[in-house]
Amino acid sequence: MNIFYDSASETWCHDQKDAVLFAGAEEEELSYNKELSDQILCPITKFPGNRVLVVGILTSFNHKKEAGLGGNVSLFRDLSLYLFQHGILAYAFTGKELTSGSMKGYVFSSDANEWIECKMPLPDIVYNRIPSRGYEASAEYQSLTKHFNEHNVTIFNPGFLDKYEMHETLLEDGSLAKHLPATTILQNRACLESFLDTHRHIYLKPCKGSQGKGIYTICKNPDDTLLFSSLIRSETFSNFDSFWETKKKDLLKRNYLAQRAVIPKKLLGHRYDYRILVHYEKGFYKVTGNAVRMSQTQEITTHTPRGGKLYPYQNLQTRRLNLTLAKIAQKCGEILSKKSGFFGEFSMDIGEDESGSLFIYEVNSKPMQFDEKEIEANRLLHLKNLFIELTFSNRIIK
Repeated sequence: MNIFYDSASETWCHDQKDAVLFAGAEEEELSYNKELSDQILCPITKFPGNRVLVVGILTSFNHKKEAGLGGNVSLFRDLSLYLFQHGILAYAFTGKELTSGSMKGYVFSSDANEWIECKMPLPDIVYNRIPSRGYEASAEYQSLTKHFNEHNVTIFNPGFLDKYEMHETLLEDGSLAKHLPATTILQNRACLESFLDTHRHIYLKPCKGSQGKGIYTICKNPDDTLLFSSLIRSETFSNFDSFWETKKKDLLKRNYLAQRAVIPKKLLGHRYDYRILVHYEKGFYKVTGNAVRMSQTQEITTHTPRGGKLYPYQNLQTRRLNLTLAKIAQKCGEILSKKSGFFGEFSMDIGEDESGSLFIYEVNSKPMQFDEKEIEANRLLHLKNLFIELTFSNRIIK
C-alpha cells in the first residue's frame, strides 16, 4: 500500500481498494483514490488496527532557514526519510502551524529534494527538537503542550535540562554520587571564593549553556594569584579581590555553576571525554552509541565546535568501561524521567580522571547529530522502534 497527498483537497489518500486506513492520534481516515496514485510520497506498512503511525518533529520558526524550520534541519530530513522507508509518516512543524486543531507541517520529498507544506493528521508522537530554551518558556509553547495533552499526544522528551538542576537531581538519588564532581551554584562572591579555596581549580559553566559556550576555568596558584581562562584567552589576577571586581558583572548577569575541575586522563597529550548516546527500550535505557572527543587547540573543553576532534572509541573500550557506562546510562535515565518527565533519548558527556574514575559533566536532552555514521544509523533505528513502542504498546508512557 502507498499513501499520497492531494494538494487540491489537502487530504492524504491511499491506493489499495477496499482497505480501511487511519492515521495519527485522532485516527483520521485516509480515503482510497486510485487516480492520484502517481503522487506517491512514501510507502506505508500497515500497523495493528490498520493504523499509520504519525510522528511530528516539533521545532521553532526561523525565517532564515529552508521552509522556516529552525534547529537541526539535517537531522529532521534524515529522520523523516528513514521513517518513510519503514512505513511511518513524519513531518516537521512549528507552533505557528497549529491552528484550531488543523495541522500544517512539512514533509520532505526526496524526489524534489525539498520540504513540501501539507495539511497533516495530528501526530501520535511529538518529537521535541525545539532549539531555543526561550521558546520552551513561551506562552505559545505552553499552549502547544496543553493542546497535545488534551488530545493524548505523547510528547517525546519534556525539554532542555538545566545543568545545576540536573546535578542536584542526580545527587539527591545518591546512586550516581561518586560520578558527580563537587558542584555549587554561583550565588555571590562569598560562595565562589569559598569553593575556589576548597578546590583550587574549578570550572564556571552557564547553567543553561551548551557546546562549551561561556565556559571558564579558574586556577588558584600557591601564591594566591588566579589564572582565569576562557576558550580563547587567559588572564592573571593578583588576588581574588581584583578578579571579582573585574568579572563579577559578567558572572552574575546569567546563572553560572562552579564545578571542581577533574584532573583528566590524557591521550596523546590532550584531554578527552566520552560522548554516550542513550535510548529507552522496553523498560530499560540502553547505550546506543559510544564516541570519544579529544581537545586540540585548548584544554578546557573537547567540543568539536571549539576545536575538538574525533577519536575511535574502540581504541579505549574495555569490558569494564562498557559495563560502567551502561550502568550510568540506565540509572541516569531512570532518575531524570522520574523527576522531569519521560526521556526517550539523551546523551551524556563523561570525563575520566587519571585513576580511571568516570564523572558526568553534562546530560543533553536533545542530542545533536554525531559525526560517526554508525552511531547515527543506530540512532535512527532506535528512534523508529521507540516511536512504535510508545504508540502501539499496551504500556504507553506519559
